[in-house]
Amino acid sequence: MIDSKDRIISRANPRVKALGKIKDFPSAESFLIEGKHLCDMAYEQGCLLEVYSLEEAPYPDVKNVLVNRDVLTKIAYSPSPSGMVGVARYLPNKPRGEKILFLDRVQDPGNVGTLLRTALSFGYKEVILAQGSANPFSPKVIAASQGAIFSLNVSITNDPLTTLAALKGKGYQVYGSALRNAVPLSSMGKGEKPFVLILGNEGQGVDTKLLEVCSRVVKIEMEGIESLNVGVAGGILMYRL
Repeated sequence: MIDSKDRIISRANPRVKALGKIKDFPSAESFLIEGKHLCDMAYEQGCLLEVYSLEEAPYPDVKNVLVNRDVLTKIAYSPSPSGMVGVARYLPNKPRGEKILFLDRVQDPGNVGTLLRTALSFGYKEVILAQGSANPFSPKVIAASQGAIFSLNVSITNDPLTTLAALKGKGYQVYGSALRNAVPLSSMGKGEKPFVLILGNEGQGVDTKLLEVCSRVVKIEMEGIESLNVGVAGGILMYRL
């Protein structure tokens, strides 16, 4: 049963204002997720803190607050929200795998979310984002990732060179992607594990300083156009390697 105190019918409620701050400034400690699918995934990983819903939610050990449609629309990030919005946290320290995806200033939230989802699909257990990439806990990234973030180790680094050097010191090969001074992807076999794959900024690509520390730089052979969207290119590279 939900206590009568756990009901909100006014946009002016202080808790609605507090949720607005989480919505505007998402972080690993608290961010919003929308819809039962994402709430289910967060719940399964122990990441679901609260649920604000039109009807009672199926999470017995998670605080559930009933709201009306007006309040739900206020706290949600999409114009026509489904029946629930959750407050989630991110829990790291999942097992580190033999394949790591490294995003160098990938700025579009849709691209970052797509790459997180693709990474999980192809067995990459860890994703590292260089400072300047889209916030991995923002609503658009979470939605595009389809909840993949809850099953990955995701971290942000302010010092990409030091981070990559540390991984190389642990035996990781580092593969970068670039259009020039690179070997064709078709000439490579599978990546030598363990390895890191670096994908770069939508307009500038991978920073030249990061390319200099790569074990190998690869390119996808193309015809009729110079470059691919980073989400598409990342999917091809992750699958091939």
